[in-house]
Amino acid sequence: MGTLERRETLTHRLGPGGRLSIKTVTGGLRVRGIEGEDVHVTVTYRIRAADQASAERALDSGRVAVQRGPGYLDIETPERRLSTGLAWLFGGARVGADISVDVPWGAKLRLETLSASIEAATLVGDQKYRTVSGDIRLWNLGGVVEAGTISGSIALDGGTDLRLRASTISGGIKARAAVFHSFSLSTTSGSMTVIGALDATGDYRAESISGGVDLTPLSGVTVELKTVSGSIHSEVDQRIEGARGFGRATVGDGRARVRVNSTSGSVRLRAPRPADTPAGPATAGPVSTGSAPSVAVAEAVASTDPSASAPVPGPEIDAVEEQAETWNPNETAEEAAESTRHQQAEDEELAVLQALERGEIGVDEAAARLERTGVGDDVR
Repeated sequence: MGTLERRETLTHRLGPGGRLSIKTVTGGLRVRGIEGEDVHVTVTYRIRAADQASAERALDSGRVAVQRGPGYLDIETPERRLSTGLAWLFGGARVGADISVDVPWGAKLRLETLSASIEAATLVGDQKYRTVSGDIRLWNLGGVVEAGTISGSIALDGGTDLRLRASTISGGIKARAAVFHSFSLSTTSGSMTVIGALDATGDYRAESISGGVDLTPLSGVTVELKTVSGSIHSEVDQRIEGARGFGRATVGDGRARVRVNSTSGSVRLRAPRPADTPAGPATAGPVSTGSAPSVAVAEAVASTDPSASAPVPGPEIDAVEEQAETWNPNETAEEAAESTRHQQAEDEELAVLQALERGEIGVDEAAARLERTGVGDDVR
């Protein structure tokens, strides 16, 4: 057995407010906002096969499916359409792909994956991120952001003028932004951390069973907690009132209102740290679709997101280019055996996760099955 690695690029004129959709099962998925109207896609394939000819044939069948037209680009990996729940297999070879995208700042995004993490940075259009078993990591976003994962965590840092909707079952949620115009957060057992100023006209809600809320307000806020056994704690000057099952804390002018419902989780109001304060004044309104992030955000992504580097200019017309290819035919018997065991575990994991995604089993049952396959640490 050997491994063929092939990198291909695609450039498409999307426009500043176009739509990008990506659906995968495994592999890395990274997206970054850039100036201009073109979207640049890089797909790195890794194919395990008995020989190079078999790998080439598998790639012909296993290449990502692309649909494109004026103002839209849809990308889907073949295994996403398989009903068996098994890994991506073509003629005895295994095809995997990592996808990296540079897209205009204001594009509308929908990214879905089953067993992988998602990373995105420097975007201001409407965005939806969803994974079953993976983390969602976001940097320097604005606009409307919706993120959901079943067994992973959600982290958003350096946001600006943000409307956020985030949900997870067993992971936590962390969000820091210059200004929130609204948020709706939901967890079952994970904690929720929010840092930022709150627009007084926005709607703010957080719900959990046992997870608590840590709020660092950079503006006046009133927090209302409905709970069975939780309570409100504060590091800042505030007024606390309430009775059993209900509490209210007011900080500053208290104009923004945050409603928290939790069975046993508590609310902690934290004092701002130096790193929590935005570098510059926040804008009064939300960033409009299609506009570029502020200079501060654009500069921040270079230091925050490890993938931030100048995009490689693509051709002026739509094209797929083979950028590089390597074939490694050397694999010891021990490496082959280990790879086979990994493939079997991956097949079982994907079958469990697809059942979880379809709602046929719950998170606890999925975790128990994955523990039996040796990959249970991925679902908690």
